[in-house]
Amino acid sequence: MPPGRPRTFDTDAALDAAVDVFWRRGYRRTTTRDLESALGLGQSSISSAFGSKVDLADRVFGRYLERLDAGLIAPLRQAPDGLAAIDRFLAGLGEWHAADGAGAEPRLAARLAQHRTALRRALDAALERAARDGEIDGDDRGTHRDLVVAVVLGLNLALQAGYR
Repeated sequence: MPPGRPRTFDTDAALDAAVDVFWRRGYRRTTTRDLESALGLGQSSISSAFGSKVDLADRVFGRYLERLDAGLIAPLRQAPDGLAAIDRFLAGLGEWHAADGAGAEPRLAARLAQHRTALRRALDAALERAARDGEIDGDDRGTHRDLVVAVVLGLNLALQAGYR
């Protein structure tokens, strides 16, 4: 079978546009037409380059999580301080609330679970430093982590409800 025509579009730019569409509309509400319009491509070009909607969403989700890790999680995990790192994390979190409906697909749900595990480890590392530096009682790290998670979930819910 002869090879198809070479791509005439920037794959990275298309993925960035798809991130925006899935972010705004959520996985379930994003249609093929939404993607065609945002990416400036026909359905066959999208399918040829990225596969199914789930395949594209999986790549988009990976791209989103890479941005999230670079912008919020890595600084939380690697900061030399504890509570101040958590404060910075929470201050920046409003821009990163979770996309609606991504967890419905098993592959995307698995990726989201991996993200939650990475987030939990980053929080634990920051709280460990806070305990080491005497900022919190080391015996209460689990309670502190649960409180931070509750704040994060509350912030996500508030943002999805339109609170700004």
